[in-house]
Amino acid sequence: MGRIAFFMQSANMVMMPLLEPEMQLSPPPTSLEPVVTLAKATPLVSSSHLLPAFDELARVIRERSAGRQIIFLPNPGNFGDGLIRYGAKRFLYDYRIPHTEIHLGKGSARYFLAPYLARRNRYLFIYSGGSAWGHNYRHAGDICAFISYFTDNLVVLPSTFYHSAPKVRGTLFRRDEFESEEACPRSLFCHDMALYLMAKGLKYDFGPPEIAVGYAYRRDRESSHRFEKAEDNIDISALGNHMSNGDDFLREIARYETIVTDRLHIGIGAAILGRRVKLYSGNDYKTRAIYHTSLTHIPNIEFLD
Repeated sequence: MGRIAFFMQSANMVMMPLLEPEMQLSPPPTSLEPVVTLAKATPLVSSSHLLPAFDELARVIRERSAGRQIIFLPNPGNFGDGLIRYGAKRFLYDYRIPHTEIHLGKGSARYFLAPYLARRNRYLFIYSGGSAWGHNYRHAGDICAFISYFTDNLVVLPSTFYHSAPKVRGTLFRRDEFESEEACPRSLFCHDMALYLMAKGLKYDFGPPEIAVGYAYRRDRESSHRFEKAEDNIDISALGNHMSNGDDFLREIARYETIVTDRLHIGIGAAILGRRVKLYSGNDYKTRAIYHTSLTHIPNIEFLD
């Protein structure tokens, strides 16, 4: 009996799991409608050189799908992961890639994916990017390893890789040209999905800043604990999750003229908004590697490691 037989009544019938209220598990195919309403935007041309990498990512996805229906899986996480999802959904919409989105919890992947894996040849699974590959968190690696046990019909969007990536079959994209390439040499390169918003030349207008300087140091296990937290420190990324609206994340960052942070996606969000940011690393190489790969051309980011 197969590994997913628990979810099957017979060889031809699959028991669908009960759905949580926020789940959207309508059968593929789905519409191409964007996930969020974009804020008022004006063109910003300084980062158009980022687009070729996203063009190549779209080409690979189309080639790998080859008539299969696409299942998009956001990476469970914080508000920064929400900005990654925001960029990924805009990317899929702009490149006219139809898909069904399944919202996974960190421990529920096997339950919700079982009906699709039972018919795995029909689908291409696209896992959203992030860094949960074994250093501070490992759920991305675990979820993708579970999928790849049954099929190699898997594309992992740009991620920071540590030691677990080589265990996963499929097509993996890294988001830096340094340690992630060393950890997973077979991976392909594309910029972090949040940077797609910058690559498209969108500048979001939330009005002038309200506060001169904001401190947004992280308070989770990725903190380097090098900095004494200011009394007015706000860990903005902890205010939402991966399903939160990307505009709300950017709107919170836009309150500050200058923001000091060790959160990568607060730094990326500030850069998208044209705010000044003093950016530090957390307790691993993620932020440094992505900065030197994709962000050195942005004058309003000062990297201080």
